[in-house]
Amino acid sequence: MSLSQKIAAALDALPDIDALPCPLTVEDVPHRLTLNLTAAGPVGIAFDSLDFATAARSGWSSEDLKAWADRIASRVTYLMEPLVVLEHDKVGGEVELRSQAPTSRGDRRTYFEVRLHHQGRLKLLRIAVDEPSRQRHPTSCQMTREVLERLADDLVESVG
Repeated sequence: MSLSQKIAAALDALPDIDALPCPLTVEDVPHRLTLNLTAAGPVGIAFDSLDFATAARSGWSSEDLKAWADRIASRVTYLMEPLVVLEHDKVGGEVELRSQAPTSRGDRRTYFEVRLHHQGRLKLLRIAVDEPSRQRHPTSCQMTREVLERLADDLVESVG
């Protein structure tokens, strides 16, 4: 069973919506995906963060991380905003991707932020910026179950 199929099964098996928020972790060795679920329904979900980890490689060089980020940006084109590689910290062993253009609604802008770490970890967040105060904070990320399943498959495929 693939990671996306395991996610679908885990969402179907949620015991009680009143138990939310809760973490949801699925594993398909060597990959693991964890969501901090805040809402779930028959069509969509909301989560605070998505963490993906892979043990497919023992270590990720700076060049490997950059190549992984490029593969993610080219594969994951179906989110609200396309992702682009923003920053590559060769010394710290991290690469950051962000939405190419944030979504604006009134005095608030939101965008995706993805960080890749040299240990084979990825963290996806949705960030909101309040324009008047210029304060930045994580916000809920919402997507259909179908998009989440596709994202899981694309993250696995992007590992290479």
